[in-house]
Amino acid sequence: MKKTLCFALVLSGLLCACGLTKKDLGLNRSTPDETKVETRAPLDLPPDFDTLPE
Repeated sequence: MKKTLCFALVLSGLLCACGLTKKDLGLNRSTPDETKVETRAPLDLPPDFDTLPE
């Protein structure tokens, strides 16, 4: 029983160390690529902003 448990733990550790297995299991973190980030246009104020009722 202990040998089977140890074998399962070692095997799972080896599989998690593999990059493809991490990707398939969804354990890999995907960071955003800062070169692909698009900037947004600045917000505009309405033309009658100064005359809005309070």
